[in-house]
Amino acid sequence: MRVLISVPNTGSIHKLVNLTVLRLLQDKRHSTTYIQPTWRPYEHSMNRIALDVIKGGFDYWLNIDSDNPPVNNPLDLIEYDLDIIGLPTPVWNDQGTPPIYFNAMDWHGDGWLPHRDTEGLQEVDAVGTGCILISRKTLLLMSKPFERTTDPAGIVEFGPDFNFCRKARAMNFKVWAHFDYPCQHFNTVDLLAVSQAIGVSAEACHG
Repeated sequence: MRVLISVPNTGSIHKLVNLTVLRLLQDKRHSTTYIQPTWRPYEHSMNRIALDVIKGGFDYWLNIDSDNPPVNNPLDLIEYDLDIIGLPTPVWNDQGTPPIYFNAMDWHGDGWLPHRDTEGLQEVDAVGTGCILISRKTLLLMSKPFERTTDPAGIVEFGPDFNFCRKARAMNFKVWAHFDYPCQHFNTVDLLAVSQAIGVSAEACHG
């Protein structure tokens, strides 16, 4: 298979992402091409890469965000012959419970909730695009795959990643997440907010 590997970035890429890409480029099972696009905003970059996949005749597109190194080899997932597989990434939530969850989600009437079963390959309603494998077939059938939608007040309703999954499912594509292939996620957080979110008291923080 021909695979386009992309790492969208704003000028810096985590060293573990770079190491991951080096290993992927040495995987002899597939013909891989690597790009590091710096276009902004994010959805603009993703749509341009999607066009590169189509015009370049690639069979699959593996996107890895600059701070999302996968723990295991994402190219293994090509063997499943599926159209959309996300590699779950832990996300920090400072305004709710749980404080950290995987970005593999299900829609529950009026909002997204983390998928409950976190073992193996699971069908879900949406996955983040921090590390995702997408087939060429999916992109060929979708116009403007990545776009942000807002309500009349200009408040974002759906980001480009979950909106992509919504569009794909409306076209009868299935969305999957493989919890045996998680990603690391490097970010900067306020440890006080973390302690409050998990119920650690100020006294405990003082030892």
